[in-house]
Amino acid sequence: MRFKLRQMEVFRAVMLTGSINAASKMLYVSQPAVSKLVSHTETTLGLRLFERTKGRLVPTTEAQALFREVEQVYQAALRVDEFARALSLGPTSLLHVSCSPSLAMSIVAPAIVELKRQLPGLSVDWHTSLIADMPLEVLSKAVDVTVSSMPLEHEHLDVVPFMRGRMVCVVPSGHRLAERERVALADLVGEPMILFRRDIPFGAMIARACQQVNVELESIVDITRADQALALVKGGLGLTIVDEFAAVGQDFIIRPLVEELEMVSTFVYSKFSPPSRNTALLIQAVYRQAQRMNRHIADAPLPA
Repeated sequence: MRFKLRQMEVFRAVMLTGSINAASKMLYVSQPAVSKLVSHTETTLGLRLFERTKGRLVPTTEAQALFREVEQVYQAALRVDEFARALSLGPTSLLHVSCSPSLAMSIVAPAIVELKRQLPGLSVDWHTSLIADMPLEVLSKAVDVTVSSMPLEHEHLDVVPFMRGRMVCVVPSGHRLAERERVALADLVGEPMILFRRDIPFGAMIARACQQVNVELESIVDITRADQALALVKGGLGLTIVDEFAAVGQDFIIRPLVEELEMVSTFVYSKFSPPSRNTALLIQAVYRQAQRMNRHIADAPLPA
């Protein structure tokens, strides 16, 4: 192995700080030690990584490309360290979960709060993911469970529907459509729209609905997350169509669509790894939150 982990660590520190002096302070080692290891790394790899200019190290093109790879390794090492720490506390002390961005604030966050109060010693690693990335996350065991705003289809995944929702129109205050009880897709023709990209499930759903009623909407900004759309609406850029859960608790004017664009949220976990006790407890907490919002699917087959 020509590029050892210690060399990667020093190289990363120099890339982040821009100097030998700052890197040595970051790593709590002497400047000569850092300088020597940088020179040794360049010799070992046969690459010129830095240009020395007025006391600073300017990364070469090769160094910038190498840094992107090193950063991935470093972040993976941090996850291994976290996992090892969790194992020392007990095999069931860590839970990895992801969810669709639109479900994060109104559905999953309250459930995690409830779970942590029940199990204060449990460490939870939580992030949001796009639906397209969820199958690999589950199957690679990067997460124990993911909460998807729309169903997934995969032969190696258990997909459990637990909640129904709908798409809604979000309009700025004072807009002519704010007076309507319901908004039709045809009402949005000619309006500046902020829409999901058509290559993701939400965008495809909206595009199909528009096609069915022979409506063409103009998207001035294509987005992948509802919070992006809501921020742009808040800034006065236009209108948007998002799922109702993303807009819960937000200071927006929200109107149901005349066309019923239904979404079914699901729990997703691997068929090869039955949910652990902590995973099951989180799933049950999420389901209770759906019940509080009266959007749950009755008798959903949840793990015990």
